[in-house]
Amino acid sequence: MLIYYPDFICSVQIIIISLHYTNRYNLGNMKYTINLTGNKTSKDGSILGKVHDFKYEMDQHEKEELNNYKKHPHMSACDRTSIIHNRHTNQDVKTIMFGSNSYLGATVFPSAIEKAIEVTRMFGIGSGGVPLLTGTSIYQNMLEKVIAEKTGFDDAIIFSSGYTANLGVISGLIRPNNLVVHDKLNHASLLDATILSGAKMARFKHGNVDDLDRILKANSEQYPQGILVVTDGVFSMDGDIAKLPEILAVVKKYDAILLIDEAHSTGVIGEKGAGTLSHYGITERDKIIVTGTLSKAIGTIGGYITASQNIIDYLRIYARSNMFSTSLPPSVCAGALAVFKEIDQSNIVDKLNENTLYLQQALRVAGFNILNTETPIIPLVVGDATILTYMVKDAFDQGYSVNAIFPPAVPANLTRFRISVMASHTKKDMDGLVELMKDLFNKYGLERYVK
Repeated sequence: MLIYYPDFICSVQIIIISLHYTNRYNLGNMKYTINLTGNKTSKDGSILGKVHDFKYEMDQHEKEELNNYKKHPHMSACDRTSIIHNRHTNQDVKTIMFGSNSYLGATVFPSAIEKAIEVTRMFGIGSGGVPLLTGTSIYQNMLEKVIAEKTGFDDAIIFSSGYTANLGVISGLIRPNNLVVHDKLNHASLLDATILSGAKMARFKHGNVDDLDRILKANSEQYPQGILVVTDGVFSMDGDIAKLPEILAVVKKYDAILLIDEAHSTGVIGEKGAGTLSHYGITERDKIIVTGTLSKAIGTIGGYITASQNIIDYLRIYARSNMFSTSLPPSVCAGALAVFKEIDQSNIVDKLNENTLYLQQALRVAGFNILNTETPIIPLVVGDATILTYMVKDAFDQGYSVNAIFPPAVPANLTRFRISVMASHTKKDMDGLVELMKDLFNKYGLERYVK
């Protein structure tokens, strides 16, 4: 079975190709296609053979002046506009940012910056230890309490990243005698965590609750020690929202446990950004665990698990990615606390949703295929990896920073731009992006609605 790894950065290869198209742009001038699986293994089977092969591919990438697997560095905050240093021209370029996960623009909230500076002066630049030794600060405790209260659970654990939170919860709770059932488009960290746990893994068709029911019905008697069902709340590549009411009904039917990854939900959907459970008005919390990240809408770094008190107490000891990782600096926790306060006391989430609807509608009216997105993650399907390789370069050259997503993160026919909306975007920003996409599709002779 083919497994796609959303948001997962693999080794990259540029393939030399020959093209014979007849449209408005001479596609024969495009010599390379980004291929994210080309150097995963060595031709000679050795450990370092693939590294040697990749050096040639990296050299070709740089000669083509691309910006895919070696990125131009930011010279300013990743805000609505960002100064980016073009490595090839040695020039600083001001771009309109449509590629950031900082959906609320929280990376530059003045209150969060000032609080982080204040706490840095008090505590220094690091925590000094792991959570169970000397690394737990009062700001970590406060942040865990705020997250638990916002999500409606008893307690929470802060991790160094969302990735390590997912590793910790699954490998901490699940054993080889258990079954873990994933939505097919779940984040790579959830799949990696399942592999680490040693449990059997099954995957249901994306968003297909009947297929989930089928898998649980076929396996429930074989796994009496327990089944964990895992889903993203908001899916990181397609931007759609998990059908939690229907999923929860099936999970309860087979007495399973539900894990929801809220990485792209926290601060984005639900009452004041409380997440997917809030989005649906679900108040039940029994046998539900939530993970999330502080590095998306919250604008800083870190991850979390929130659940019942008994589960949290257990995972503080048995989630190895918590026990053996240094705690977040107190300043980071303090900055995140200030962001949560800003979210609760402002209409910033409403502004994000307003911008999201505006750009979604504008792109749909213009005829583009943006799939079934319901959130600030807007997939704009191009369907051709070669064309997208050059489209994203053209977009940057015209002052727009947008992410390009290639297989295996998405199927080849759904190769796409991944547009990220921010609360700080203006209508002029969004209208300009729509016009840019029209121009690029015209340049490369593509129909706007790519199936």
